Amino acid sequence: MAFSIREHPLIFFVTFALPAMLMILGAIFNASAFLFILCGTWLGVAMMVIYLPIEKDLEQ
Repeated sequence: MAFSIREHPLIFFVTFALPAMLMILGAIFNASAFLFILCGTWLGVAMMVIYLPIEKDLEQ
């Protein structure tokens, strides 16, 4: 069963679910602003590296 690495459920979890959960937990437990900056950067870089190239390929 061959599939693209981008279709693996663990990639979605590490890319979106984990930083979102960390941001929610940080808001609940009054974490520092560094955690929110780190999670936001994590989400932004993950979008650029993993998902935006797929969208550009679809436009051609």
